[in-house]
Amino acid sequence: MTIACDHDLFRRLFAAVNAHGRGEAGWTRPPWTDALRAAEAEVIGVAEAAGLVCAHDPAGNLWMTDPAAPADGLVAAGSHLDTVPAGGAFDGAQGVVSALVAVLALRAAGVPGAERLAVISFADEEGSRFDTPCFGSRTLVGTFGDEVADSRDADGISIREAGPPRPVDAAGLHQRLAAYYEIHVEQGLALEPADVSLGIATRLSARGRWEWSVSGEANHAGTTPMAGRRDALVCAAAFVLAVQAEAEAHPGAVGTVGRIGVEPGGTNVVPSRAFGTLDCRALDNATRDAVVEALRAGFPDVAVEHRSTDDAAVFDEGLRAGLFAAATARGVSAMDLASYAGHDAGTLALAGVPSVMVFTRSPNGISHNPAEHSDEAVCLDAVDVLADAMAERLARP
Repeated sequence: MTIACDHDLFRRLFAAVNAHGRGEAGWTRPPWTDALRAAEAEVIGVAEAAGLVCAHDPAGNLWMTDPAAPADGLVAAGSHLDTVPAGGAFDGAQGVVSALVAVLALRAAGVPGAERLAVISFADEEGSRFDTPCFGSRTLVGTFGDEVADSRDADGISIREAGPPRPVDAAGLHQRLAAYYEIHVEQGLALEPADVSLGIATRLSARGRWEWSVSGEANHAGTTPMAGRRDALVCAAAFVLAVQAEAEAHPGAVGTVGRIGVEPGGTNVVPSRAFGTLDCRALDNATRDAVVEALRAGFPDVAVEHRSTDDAAVFDEGLRAGLFAAATARGVSAMDLASYAGHDAGTLALAGVPSVMVFTRSPNGISHNPAEHSDEAVCLDAVDVLADAMAERLARP
């Protein structure tokens, strides 16, 4: 079934959402702020005008559903409207706008089962304000408990104060979903060299975050001989280089030390302590874990403490097949694509919700940056393919 989507609505709504939170350095829409609420209001206005019911669940996720929506069996699509600081226009917003345009087109076409359609804008996907990535979806599936509401931002404001006071009350709502689709700008440069418009995601990588520290001895930078020093930063430097080496030694792995600090921090003092973060990812759990264990074994003096992990999320083959069939029918090029980023679709997939993602070609491979981009024609192709695939899924029990 070929669905006629309103391309002009996509253009208008995408522009309206991105009129909020835009600054000289890029787009900044932290969760539970005026900029985010204003962007949500643009989406809510269009949804309610088309007859959808819009409501936030206890975790702050925005659900847009039919007035006759059943308690379960929903075929949903969506993404998020929050951004990283000075981020781009596409990451998140493209997915929410695409989902709403596709769902409204399906309703306008009178497809059977349209009351089961839903659009979700997840809360705090980026996690940049409270260090709670995929907050909305993780709360739905029970990964985050009530204590997460006490997480605080740089100004000391908690989630409980800024947003939902009892997010744990949303736990289990993912069970309403029979299928979930998410469109997202490509985060990498695989589709452009292949001259392919869409990437149908196979999986999201296994990911993990750790914090590490190493102790030495503070001493005078001028009077302490090199041979007698216990310089914590020298050991830390070797550790950082080992992250690079171990990731390269394990095919498919990537490792990053994104933050590093030194104490006491004097220009003429040998560092007594160095500390930082470790982000490690791979297409499978075993490879991710092997990199970290190799680092621990090679640096027994470096304390590596686990902070969070997300196992590899494999996307639903039936939904993937439906997207490929819809793309083929419309003459839109598509290929398999794995992603190393975290997304709400991955959280849902790990919790047993049949889920899938569609990535739209990026001409520069840039993400989390104002330069992130997908050509309008590719974005519109993705909306059309999404609508056709959702129609096919609705036709199944």
